[in-house]
Amino acid sequence: MLTVTRESARRCRLDKDGETIGFAAVENGEARCCIALRWRRRGYGTFLWKKTLAALSVPPGERLTARAGPGEGAFWEKFGFAPAGEGLYVRERPDEVNALRVAHDFWRKHLRAGAFAVDATAGNGHDTALLCQLVGPCGRVLAMDIQQRAVDATNARLRALGLDGVGRCVRADHADIARHAPGGADAVVFNLGYLPGASHNVFTTPDTTLPALDAALALLRAGGILTVCAYSGGAQGTGERDAVVAWAHALREKEDFSVETALFEERTGFPPIAVCVRRTARARLVDAPEKMGRNTSHI
Repeated sequence: MLTVTRESARRCRLDKDGETIGFAAVENGEARCCIALRWRRRGYGTFLWKKTLAALSVPPGERLTARAGPGEGAFWEKFGFAPAGEGLYVRERPDEVNALRVAHDFWRKHLRAGAFAVDATAGNGHDTALLCQLVGPCGRVLAMDIQQRAVDATNARLRALGLDGVGRCVRADHADIARHAPGGADAVVFNLGYLPGASHNVFTTPDTTLPALDAALALLRAGGILTVCAYSGGAQGTGERDAVVAWAHALREKEDFSVETALFEERTGFPPIAVCVRRTARARLVDAPEKMGRNTSHI
């Protein structure tokens, strides 16, 4: 028998058949949920956290942070938390702007039905799915990731949402993006850092990211967009984030691109940044729709 007992205004305890097997707490904006090792991965954490939110009357819009060890990030993502670097996960207020929201709003503004988009860093497939929804059944989305775990998770998500007819994910390095989209693209998106829920010691680096960004720019058709969300902190430090900011600053000098950045410098810690680019001049690539059809050659 499972029982959840509210121990204080900030903490709850989970008992199973009279034995305490876990606790959850919300204090000063920090969320914690811990289940005894032998009882993990059986749904007890999910059960306890839901009961705790209700018992402590935590507002749905309250901003919360959580610390996660390797493999624990997926638990917090289930409840609307997003990785924010250095093992930190954040649940933003619904009205609070963050890097991912900036990128998503940019997609919604510029991406049209029937477009061809590339998700260069698929992760667990959340962005890939949104891109598929935005381009619609007549569009196409190609996602790529260097980790097979990410490829499998993304394809499974697309199947579950009925979007596998629009997009799919392949195992590839984003540095090879030009080889996978030789006919150009209407959008290329990057979500840099590590795979949420996986080891934080495997992450993107400037050595491959900057060439990939340059290659993606060359792929953009007239009016095409490119977005970058860059995380920092932890093992990857701030090197990649700073390199992306410098890359965006240099791009402003080019007349055929408009560049917007959201650095959130007023926030503490290592907030993710967003860079949004749009090709405003005539694309250098010559589009050939009669040869590409509905971009099926990419899929």
